[in-house]
Amino acid sequence: MLEKINRLWQIMTRPNPRQHRRAKERISDREIEEARRVNLAHLIESLGHKPRWFSAEKAMFSSPLREEKTPSFTVSYYKGRWGWKDWGTSESGDTIAFVQAYYGLGFIEAVRKLSGGTNLSVPSSAPAPSARSEYDEDKIKFVRKLHSDRMSLMSPKEHRIVRLYFEDKKVIFYPEIAVVMYHSFKDKKSFVGIPMPHARCIKGLECREIGGTDRKTLGNKTLWYLGRKSSKVLVTESILDALAGEIVLSDSTVSLMSINGVGNVGKLDGVLAKLRPKEVLLALDNDAPGREAQIAAVQIASRYADRVIQVDHHIRAGVKDLHKLLLPAQQSTPVAKAE
Repeated sequence: MLEKINRLWQIMTRPNPRQHRRAKERISDREIEEARRVNLAHLIESLGHKPRWFSAEKAMFSSPLREEKTPSFTVSYYKGRWGWKDWGTSESGDTIAFVQAYYGLGFIEAVRKLSGGTNLSVPSSAPAPSARSEYDEDKIKFVRKLHSDRMSLMSPKEHRIVRLYFEDKKVIFYPEIAVVMYHSFKDKKSFVGIPMPHARCIKGLECREIGGTDRKTLGNKTLWYLGRKSSKVLVTESILDALAGEIVLSDSTVSLMSINGVGNVGKLDGVLAKLRPKEVLLALDNDAPGREAQIAAVQIASRYADRVIQVDHHIRAGVKDLHKLLLPAQQSTPVAKAE
């Protein structure tokens, strides 16, 4: 009898393997919150992915989760947490979701990896804003000097080539945009360089190959703006789209703006907050990333404008953007319909 009682007691007090596993799997809310606060921009850099551009609280990368030619992976810091969005796939998430996707881990494993529970070098804090802004200022000084030098040294022939570039694209050339001709000895190509956001406050040069399709950005990739005495602003994805837009809409009084990539759509917030236009016309690209960015742009513009209009001329024509409407049919590739 005593032997049976001892055996029953041993069974009752024996550790339960399932309970032990559940205890190991538990993570606290504090651990989760700390994992979400890990500097995602630094983490991605530490994994060998260099940013296309960055500021104190935002960065743009070529996606670490897939192969892509044009960077469309944004990382941003908002209300104490880091998040990411892949504009090419419309996927998004926080730092934990990124580690899950990058390493193929479950939620708990990802939190433990970020909290130092596994072998991962995690940069936990952002650099002082001055350190990042100093890097940006260096780029700004470079492009401003380049632009100034090219403006003073351009020959009459180069001025003519720049003008003909825009005429060939079927849009109007405006001298006040202060476009320069830029020769890249590295690429062995010549480009038109368009100041961003405008000639009076250059932060970058949007460069397009003359006689080719290559594109590059010197300095900081930001919005482009051609302001006019108008209460209306047309927002497109590219500069050529904006210039084409005034022709398509038969309105040469509307102010023109391009975001120069869907990853910049968030920058509309600060710009429109300053401009406070009465009317915003939105005509982003007719493709998956463009449609996603259009939704975000509508939400932003609605906060500052009395009226938001979604321009759909290119969508009804079945082409990608407003500029395609001005080109010959053989140069205007139809957009596949979304399923």
